[in-house]
Amino acid sequence: MENILRDINAVIGVTGSFVCNSEGQVSASALPDLFDETILSTVGRTMAQTMAGLATARRRKIGDIDLVYDQGRLIAKNLGEGCLCILCVRNINMPLLNLTANVAAKKLAAKLKGGGKPSSRREAKAPTGPPVDAAFLGQLEQELAREIGPMAALVIDEEIEALGESRESFPWDKATHLVEKVSTEIADEGKRLRFTEATLQALREQRKGDQT
Repeated sequence: MENILRDINAVIGVTGSFVCNSEGQVSASALPDLFDETILSTVGRTMAQTMAGLATARRRKIGDIDLVYDQGRLIAKNLGEGCLCILCVRNINMPLLNLTANVAAKKLAAKLKGGGKPSSRREAKAPTGPPVDAAFLGQLEQELAREIGPMAALVIDEEIEALGESRESFPWDKATHLVEKVSTEIADEGKRLRFTEATLQALREQRKGDQT
């Protein structure tokens, strides 16, 4: 988890970050030594309880909590079974931070759910079908980058890994699912719909060309 947190800390304006489970216990921390773990645990527990309370009141999942102070800013991202807390300057570039933090939050949520153990999704398995044309993955990355920026390649690689596959041998029979998964990174519903339709159309055309 610390490696993931260091990726977040590399964003300009971030002081440090840490992860707590739903009970406020610190699972991982990448903060300067002056931050005591007892304080971190209290903050994490408060954030987790606040998210749980808001979810109950609103009857839906709560995303981020953004607290702005005179000398800084605390951002808490819901990980389902805990939260990711990021301490940063108050005027940080939020779109830039979210490009890294949202991807990191997905990884951290999976590790919390699995007890912090590395995923075993890359276990040997039988091939599920012929691989997609490399041009399709290139177009998928290009189209996604238009909507979410340079993190598109990382998002696609994460989803491919989550499906237990690799770019080099990604099968056609999982391509539609991959498109649907990466499209969730596009916040605007209209743009997400256009991206999905255009990409699936390209998928159908390339698949048809391979079969002729």
